[in-house]
Amino acid sequence: MDDFKENNGLEPRPEEENDAVGIPAEDEAVENTDQAEAIQENAEEISARELGIPITPQEETEENNEAEAPEMCILCGEKPADKSCGENYDLCADCRKSLIKSPLRFKGFLAVLVLFCVGIWGLVFTISQADTLACVLEGDEYYASNNLYSAISAYSSGSNIGWKTAKRLIKAYNDSGYLSGITSSVSTYFYDAESLDEDETLTFADKAGKANLNAPWNKEIKEISTEYTTAMTAYQTYYAYVSEYDEMLYYGEMEVEDVPYDDVIAELEAAKEEVDAKADLAFINYCEYYLAYICEKGLEAQYGYLFAAKEAAPDYDWLYLSPLAEISVQLGYYDEALEYCDALEAMNADDVYGEYYRTQIYRMQGDYATALEMSEAMIADYENTGFYYAYYEAAIDALLLGDYETALEYADICYSGEYLNVQTSNLYALLCKLTGDEDAYNEVVEFLAGYSYEISPTIEEYMNGEITAEEMFNEREVAFE
Repeated sequence: MDDFKENNGLEPRPEEENDAVGIPAEDEAVENTDQAEAIQENAEEISARELGIPITPQEETEENNEAEAPEMCILCGEKPADKSCGENYDLCADCRKSLIKSPLRFKGFLAVLVLFCVGIWGLVFTISQADTLACVLEGDEYYASNNLYSAISAYSSGSNIGWKTAKRLIKAYNDSGYLSGITSSVSTYFYDAESLDEDETLTFADKAGKANLNAPWNKEIKEISTEYTTAMTAYQTYYAYVSEYDEMLYYGEMEVEDVPYDDVIAELEAAKEEVDAKADLAFINYCEYYLAYICEKGLEAQYGYLFAAKEAAPDYDWLYLSPLAEISVQLGYYDEALEYCDALEAMNADDVYGEYYRTQIYRMQGDYATALEMSEAMIADYENTGFYYAYYEAAIDALLLGDYETALEYADICYSGEYLNVQTSNLYALLCKLTGDEDAYNEVVEFLAGYSYEISPTIEEYMNGEITAEEMFNEREVAFE
């Protein structure tokens, strides 16, 4: 100790002396140390405030951190979400910037564009096909119930039908016997490359919009088209024997007695010796029937030729069935006529001729009340059929029952509507006489005179009691001669 003092030149001082120079005692030293720390903290706080840094008590900050931990970015997971974009925003500022600046690749844009276009096309296609689909479903229901005219109407009413719907339409045409629609439907929706000439080629539009008629799945349509073409070729070949006289008689340029009937029949009979195809034989006989009809050769002759056509081609029921039923009724072959009526209705439930001929059978057998009831049932369905013959038959039935007012109402509809001809005009004139309307009767006389026709003498004969209504309508081939 003495050496230390000597070497450093320090001498210990008494306690009082220390106080004099400002050195605290031990207790005071501790207290002064705490004060120094507080002063230091105050100095730091003042410095922080001057710099604009908020001061939070340490204990309070720790409690808040524990209560509200920051929500981290869902993309990187390393930085807190930037809540300045919204309370529910889940990305940090850096990730948001990286997404905004990421370029859209061309392939990605193209894929989005393609998907958008496909969606739009699908929507437009669905809307455009909805109407057609509804028509097809309706047509299928009619077809299943054998209402073939209704099925044809439903299939045809679609706004955008294609070849698949056209197949249904063509089959309905064929099965119903309404064959005139086959050719136009086939040419519109199908193409037959095998039938083209060497210098003919199909356009892209034809190939894109039509189906190949020679495809295996279109075999039935091909057969229908071929059969109909064969039949029409035969018809045109043999109708040529008759067409000249048919036209001249129609326009009044020739009298019936001037037609060389026997010579034309001989030519048609000779043609039978040169052919054996059913279509040829059927149409030769049919043309013989038609010549007998326009030349007024009687019902027996007409019936014979029609029956021969039936024998030549039994499956050509669309050709012979309806006229054969009508002539059978007029000849009094009622049982046979009823069989033909059944066949007509089995072929097509929409064909009202079967019901019409049944009505005539009741009338011919004297059951006028039933005949009138059936006629009025057909009239009730007129909007679906447009069958004016029902009004003519109803007028006759009511007349036979002595109900002239009802008969006149039905006859007036024929006279004023589409079913206007010499027979309906004379029936209307007769009923005007029976109801005492002379002015209306004279109007009919003037009307017929305007077309070079005279009122039928049958009316005067009936009014004079020379013939009965039964004789006029049930025993004559033509009521008003």
